[in-house]
Formats: sequence, C-alpha cells, structure tokens
Amino acid sequence: MSVISKRIMARVLEQIKEDDLELREFYQLRVTSLVEGTDMTVESAYTFAKQALYELARVQWEFEDVETKEWYLRPLLDGTKERRVGIKDGTITIILNPQLAPYFVNIAGQYSTYKLEGYLGLHSWYSMRFFEILSSFRVSGWWEVSLEKYREVMDCGPELDKYGQIKKDKAGKVKMKLANASDLIAKTVLGAQKELQTTPYAFDYHPVYEQERVGRGRRKIVGLRFDLQQKQLTAVPPSWLTDKDAGPVIANLRSFKVTDKNIALYLKTMTLAGARKLLYEWRIKENSQQKIDDKTKYCNAVFVRAAKVLIEERKELALADKRIAQQALFPGLTT
Repeated sequence: MSVISKRIMARVLEQIKEDDLELREFYQLRVTSLVEGTDMTVESAYTFAKQALYELARVQWEFEDVETKEWYLRPLLDGTKERRVGIKDGTITIILNPQLAPYFVNIAGQYSTYKLEGYLGLHSWYSMRFFEILSSFRVSGWWEVSLEKYREVMDCGPELDKYGQIKKDKAGKVKMKLANASDLIAKTVLGAQKELQTTPYAFDYHPVYEQERVGRGRRKIVGLRFDLQQKQLTAVPPSWLTDKDAGPVIANLRSFKVTDKNIALYLKTMTLAGARKLLYEWRIKENSQQKIDDKTKYCNAVFVRAAKVLIEERKELALADKRIAQQALFPGLTT
C-alpha cells in the first residue's frame, strides 16, 4: 500500500474498538485528516485520496491452508452495498469486507493502544512499515529477522514484470530489489531510523553476520536485529505496589478485574484521582440494581476508553498551545 492508503487504513483501524464483536456497516474519515502532520494541501489530499481508494479497491487478502493446500482470495473492500465506498462532502467512506471481520476484530484496539503516535506524520513507506512491525515487538523490546524474511516484509524481494512474474537476468539469476545488503540497509533502515526517533518506536540496529566466513573477504550479512529504545510497560512495577497512594488504588482496580497490563499502560494517564473516580462509580453501580455482569470486559473497556479520551484531549490542548505560540511569534499567521 502507498503512504496515503496506509493513512486511510490507520484512521479506519483506530475506529475498531477493543470491545467490538463485529465490524461496523461502514467507517468514515475526513479528507482533511490525511493532511495532519504532512506538507499536503487540502486540494492535493483529495487527489491522493482518490488514488488511494483505487489502490485499496484492488487489495486482495490471500489465504492458503498449509495442510490441504486450499488457496483463495478475498478483497479488502466491499463494493456490493447500497452505501458506496468513495468521497462525498469531504468525507471518505470505507466499507470493509465482512468476510474479513474475524481478522480485523482480532486486532481491535492495537492501533489505539499505541495511539498512532507519530504514525500519521511519517512520510516514508519504510518508516510506516517499521512502525507497524515494531509495535508487535513492544513487549520483548527487540526484533531479529533473517535477511530473506526482512526482504519479504519490506517488499524488497524479487523484481516482478507487469504480469507478476519474477524477473531474471541473462544468466538465469533472479533480479532482487536493492540486491546489495548495504544498499538495502541504507535505503530502508537509515531513513526510517531517523523518522522514528521521536516516536515510541525509536530503535537501534546492527547486522547479524554468518557464523563462519565462506571464502575470502568479510562475513556475509544474514540478518538484522532491531532494539527498541523504549520498551513498553506491560507489568505493574513493584514500586507502584508498595507506594502508599498507588498501592491501594491498584488493589481495587484488580478487584474489579482490570488487568495488570492495562494498569501499567494507562494508570499514569488516568492519574490516581481519575482511577479513584472510576472505582467510586463502579462501587455505586455494584450496589444498585444494575450490577456489572462481566467485570473483566466492562471495567477494562471503561478504564482504557477513559484513558484514551484523556490522551486525545491532551493532544488537542498541546496543538492549541502550539498555535497560540505560533501566532504570538508571527501575528499575521493564520491556521
């Protein structure tokens, strides 16, 4: 997918919530939301959005059963509904293929979990691809991959002709995109490393060399290792549990089945005061005729949703402060 197609899908995926059981009939986003963090104008965004919709309409998901070898395709978008995929009054409408619902619902909340911080401001396709991949390794904090697999996930495998067939040179050798490993690293890794430096997925990397050198010269690069500079907090730190203020709040959140992972991820955002407010509301609910049937599902969803609302509100305040500062420096500037 192109960068703009990725932006559109990111805006769609962030609307799929952790407690969703099925896809919505349709998803919508403003064309202007594609402009944020870029040098695009609103006018050019319309043109790029149309091109991206053409591209998304051609996207196919490929399935193959390893044992039975059954193989089939399913399109990403559903163009059979009365409501149409397209653009109207500055709003893009996307209808996802309902046959893909189990896969999209399964990743529900992941795009909002890492909150798209920095993602929509990335300009390079490789940077966006790194962002997507490294988000899956936030817990371990590192990703090590063979050079062959790296080429595959970065779309740097064999060159293809217009019929989708692999190109070969006169000697019958397969032509590879960025065939030289040094060029591959320079073109795909270094730029992405620079762009991701201010996101949660800033990383360091080093090549993985073959164990034994074959012939003369340097050892061959056979893989790459990427280490995240910020490992995601997914367990409650012991210092929080022993804190005289935080400890009791965490104990009470646990009694309402809020997971340690969600506590670790969002308690700082919620603040202790905000968490106490939620706990108070839940106790009132428990003592009424509208008891919480499923604490695990309900309380986790409410806790995470409340934290994400605060995150978005703080982003808006930060943007407003930035605009005020810009106007103070440049009185004639309009935004």
